[in-house]
Amino acid sequence: MIRSRARIFFLAAAFLLAPVTRIAADPGPPAPIPSLQLKDGRVLHNVKVMSDEGASIVVHADEGLLNIAKSNLPAGLADTYAAKPPPPGGTQEFVMQRFDPNQAPEAPPAQPGAKPAPKAGPGAAPVPKPVASAVYKGCTIISFQIKSFQSVQGCAEVVIHNDTDQAVPIRPGEVTCITADGGRHAARNIITDAFPPSVKRRDFVPPRGDLDDIFAFANEPLEISSVQWSR
Repeated sequence: MIRSRARIFFLAAAFLLAPVTRIAADPGPPAPIPSLQLKDGRVLHNVKVMSDEGASIVVHADEGLLNIAKSNLPAGLADTYAAKPPPPGGTQEFVMQRFDPNQAPEAPPAQPGAKPAPKAGPGAAPVPKPVASAVYKGCTIISFQIKSFQSVQGCAEVVIHNDTDQAVPIRPGEVTCITADGGRHAARNIITDAFPPSVKRRDFVPPRGDLDDIFAFANEPLEISSVQWSR
């Protein structure tokens, strides 16, 4: 009887003491570091180490969630988290900001400045040039580029836009080019560079559309600076 009571007492004592032993064995999360000064001069507050990333540690502080390179840690903390071989590609320090629903949206990035016009070189495609927006018969010459056709050198590919609801006829002499020395040359022919190519004395700009044809001004090369209506 005495042995049975002693055994029951021993088992009850072991049962009551077991949870205490398990709780005591759990060290719990480390206490936050009130103030931590990094080697680069920054000071973090209420710092908690979240994970060890090898060459860096992730900490949570009043300043946010930070990835700190171990080489930037003070001596005491650097000894606790000895540096490990960095992963391929290295480690970059980053900051994850808290989400603020009241924060104004970021401004869109500034548009890059206009790029300089590419220089023409051997084999380079000619660059379309803007022209004055004069209107003639409801049409506007919107761009041109110097472009020879077979043996005819004094030509330009001209784009004409029609703002009307009717097809507009255009004759060669209604378009004139101005050269760099101030010379004026009225077009002699309109050439559609297709297969086979066709030389026309008149072409039509489609309603609300564009005409893209070659206008021949002279047989010799011309330094064309602008193209405009002849009127």
